[in-house]
Amino acid sequence: MSTLPLTFSVQDYTGPLDLLLHLIRQQKIDIYDIPIAQITSQYLDFIHHQEVLMLDSAGDYLVLASTLMAIKSKLLLPDNPLTVADDEPEDPREDLVNQLLVYESYQKVAGILKEMAADRHRRYDREPQTPPAATAQPLAPGLLTIDALRLTMERIWQRQKAPRMPRRTIPLEKHVLATQMNRIKTFLQHLGPHRPVTFGRLLSEAPSVDEVVTTFLAVLELLKDATVACTQEDFAAPLYVEWRQETAAKGMIS
Repeated sequence: MSTLPLTFSVQDYTGPLDLLLHLIRQQKIDIYDIPIAQITSQYLDFIHHQEVLMLDSAGDYLVLASTLMAIKSKLLLPDNPLTVADDEPEDPREDLVNQLLVYESYQKVAGILKEMAADRHRRYDREPQTPPAATAQPLAPGLLTIDALRLTMERIWQRQKAPRMPRRTIPLEKHVLATQMNRIKTFLQHLGPHRPVTFGRLLSEAPSVDEVVTTFLAVLELLKDATVACTQEDFAAPLYVEWRQETAAKGMIS
């Protein structure tokens, strides 16, 4: 089936689900019956035609691309009763459809909030009036006493001594692709060839989204340079990364 020409840019969309939802709406496709082969082809065409793909969004687009290809392969291949899990949905598109429905509902709410904000900008507020009770009134002679001043100062002092929530500065986490590539190479070189490790061992104990995406892109770059080798038994199995024997031999010769 021929695909429609894609003439949009990644900057026009807030994420991969936004792009996928646009493709579905553009062709008036039933969201509950998505033609995965057609949509996957158009989505991959979009990724391949991007001359510049921002680093902070590339990981999300690549993850959805791999998800679409996995769903496509499941629909093409016959089911194996020995490998199908009991809790696995009958239609492999079900999880993706649920994500799109949730995202679409958020889009609708965001549109309503945007309209409310635009309506709010068309209104003008009147400056608040000082209530009569808050207007400073001069004290009558004889009302200001030493005891009254002392009690006022004690209340102010007690408020100053009250414990307050300590402030804490949280540093902004920023992972650089080149730094992550060097860290992975050093770690795998230390282990040596034929010592595969899971992708999770390349991450910290509590990795952020930024760290996971940057590490995944670093592995892809090292895989492209034939520095590492990756293996995975199936789509749901762990991804293993190891130092290539050929690369280690070249390093010893040089």
